[in-house]
Order: sequence, then C-alpha cells, then structure tokens
Amino acid sequence: MTLKTKLFAISLVTLFASATAHANQPPVSQQPAKVTAQQKAMQLQAKLANVQKQVIKEKPELKKEQENLQASFNEVVTQAGFPKEKEEKLVAIQKKLQQADPASEEAKAMQAEMQKYQKDFMKARAAVMSNEELQKQQEDYQTSLLTAMVEKEPKVKVWIQELNSLRGQTQ
Repeated sequence: MTLKTKLFAISLVTLFASATAHANQPPVSQQPAKVTAQQKAMQLQAKLANVQKQVIKEKPELKKEQENLQASFNEVVTQAGFPKEKEEKLVAIQKKLQQADPASEEAKAMQAEMQKYQKDFMKARAAVMSNEELQKQQEDYQTSLLTAMVEKEPKVKVWIQELNSLRGQTQ
C-alpha cells in the first residue's frame, strides 16, 4: 500500500475502520474480554472487507467511482506538495533507516530528511481533509458503496453497528 493510498484511507471518514496494529497484537496483560472484543471486531472487519471487495468486483460503475475518487485524491495531494516522487523518496529513506545504525551521522541525516518529508505528508493530509469537493466525492462514494454492500449482504448495517460498538468497548 503506497503512502498516498494510506493517506487516502486516513482521510476518508470510513464506514468502518481497519484494525490497528494494537488490535492485531494485543498486549499479554489485556483482559480476556477486551481481547475477545478485538477478535470479534477483526472478524467483522474481515466480513465487511470481503463484501466490499465482492461488490467492487461485481459493479464496474462502483469501481470507476472508486478510481475517480483516487485520481481526485492524488491530484489534491500532488497540488499540496506531496507528489509520487516524494512518496517514493520517503519510503526509500524509511527502508534505509531501518538498516542503518541509529547513532550514526548518516542515520541522523536520514531522520532529518524523513521529518521534512513527513511534514510535507501532513500538509498534504490537511489539504485532503479541507477539500470540500473531495469530501463530497468521498461521501457520495461511501453512500454508493454502502448501498451496494447492503444489497449484496443485508447484514452489513448490523455488522457496522456491532463494529462501532466493539470499537467503543476496546478503547
């Protein structure tokens, strides 16, 4: 998943959230009820993701709407100063930094450069969040997606409600 795709996912006020790293690897000290709630949430997310994938595969117009939204998103991000080249550079720095000695001068220079790119990334994220046209396009897509998902699997709304309830319990 590219950074722009991640930013895109972050910027959407989604119908359901993806599992966090903490949900995937709960601390040993967690209470069993909380772990069970997180596991149930992950199962619901998997069900929703599966229905979403099927719907997008079956409905070319929904796939096209998704692609148009992604293109609009990419345009806003690029205009905000975070083109694909910066994304690729940030990813390369992150990979290189993982292999470098943290105390080395090279690592310190890479960290400084990475912070610059991360600042640009945050600026682009803010541009996405404040772009009313893009927000409207996102809302329209979400409505279309939810409608198609409910048509495919009527339990989707119940799953979303359960997921929202479980997220409240695990936080």
